[in-house]
Amino acid sequence: SRHCFFYHRREGRPIAMSHSLISRMSRLLISRQFISKTPALPIASSSSPKTLGLFHKSANKGIRCLSSMTAVPARPNNNSNNTIQINARTLGVDHGATKSLSPLVSIADAENFAAFAHANRHQKVKPFIFKRRRVQLKTYVGNERNIRHSPWRMNLVCQFAAGLTVPEALKQLMFCRKVKAPLVAKVIRRTANLADIRDGYQASQLEVAECFATHGSHLKRVKIMGRGRSGKKHRRHCHIRLVLREIDFPTKLVQAESINQKRKWLGYLKTATDDYEKAKVERDELAELEAMAAELEKEARKKKEEEEK
Repeated sequence: SRHCFFYHRREGRPIAMSHSLISRMSRLLISRQFISKTPALPIASSSSPKTLGLFHKSANKGIRCLSSMTAVPARPNNNSNNTIQINARTLGVDHGATKSLSPLVSIADAENFAAFAHANRHQKVKPFIFKRRRVQLKTYVGNERNIRHSPWRMNLVCQFAAGLTVPEALKQLMFCRKVKAPLVAKVIRRTANLADIRDGYQASQLEVAECFATHGSHLKRVKIMGRGRSGKKHRRHCHIRLVLREIDFPTKLVQAESINQKRKWLGYLKTATDDYEKAKVERDELAELEAMAAELEKEARKKKEEEEK
């Protein structure tokens, strides 16, 4: 495969990147299954339209949608003047119509969608599409007030958790040597437990959307100085605000730029799916036991009434 060199935006060093789609997709764990299931693609003539129906707009009117993505013109083949026209309907599955893709999709759909998004990574999705999908996600707010700590120092702890998934944030805070790191971890666990109680979301399905500290009510105290003088000092207090948001895995797969990032989010998705299935089984068993207990209690009450008569 051909390689070209460009300079890294941060370090300024040349990096060899492959332009071959096959070499890139072969490193993707999901590519073999996706390519093997893909039927032969028709070759369109040069008179065919330039824009391709890669992201077909679904007729299902759902809330979460990335269907405003549009394809860019296909690259012409070097051997002939024909262009390859890839249509989502031709593939049999419309991987671009993400109206039907919920934030927690199945592993097979996520793998197909990741391979499809990586093959068409040259097209950019407009920010308002992500925003329209993000505002529909469920959020859970947690806070801790009147903490005897400086807000500037507390923000140093909060920055470890901001922008990460809940398991990764707890892992970062576990190895943080700041004195208030256990407190921030406690707030995250408490808010994640609230999400589990309300809607049954597990910690692996949530991410830390916001985590920062604000000023509290500072207490003024006397500062004793030399030569009989006195001054004024403040006992700093702060508040913690935490927002946990449901992870939209299709959006994360689209925003992931490299294959390793897509592989990472597929791993997160597998963990979240396993945790959700285990929690669902436990809830079903608990509901069944509660129903049996209610039925036994009802029978005992009925038997007692018959004995009294």
